[in-house]
Amino acid sequence: MGVARLTPKNGSTVRGIVSFTQKGDRVAVAGQFFELLPGSHSLYIHAVGNCSSPNAASAGPVWNVAGGPSGKRTGELPQLYAGTEGRADFSITVSLRDITVGTGAPNDVIGHSLVVHANVDPDPKAEFGVRNGWIACGVIQRSDAKTLRDLL
Repeated sequence: MGVARLTPKNGSTVRGIVSFTQKGDRVAVAGQFFELLPGSHSLYIHAVGNCSSPNAASAGPVWNVAGGPSGKRTGELPQLYAGTEGRADFSITVSLRDITVGTGAPNDVIGHSLVVHANVDPDPKAEFGVRNGWIACGVIQRSDAKTLRDLL
């Protein structure tokens, strides 16, 4: 299993946790997010496993494996929607053609960063030293937990 523990960026208070679990020929992605503003938010896997900069630009561009699925970047995930209480739950299943977990293959999520964006951002750019809409970031790391519930 891979896990990203999201910490606030750009002065936000957004936090969360996302798990990536490989099951046969699929990868289950599940997450819980807290203190979001109500509405839609972009969620991307970024190329670099680094969330150290105040605006998360250290995570680099949205991750894209050469020869990946046409029409979308490898790191594109469906949008989050937060209700009035500021929470969002996320759960999808994707094919191993898209991403893997702990395989060492070019499409392995381990070592990349997961970034939550303040609104829907179809083409985010990593720019250092500027305030941006990147409101939470976490590096995807290996975990021995079996489910998202085990991590909470």
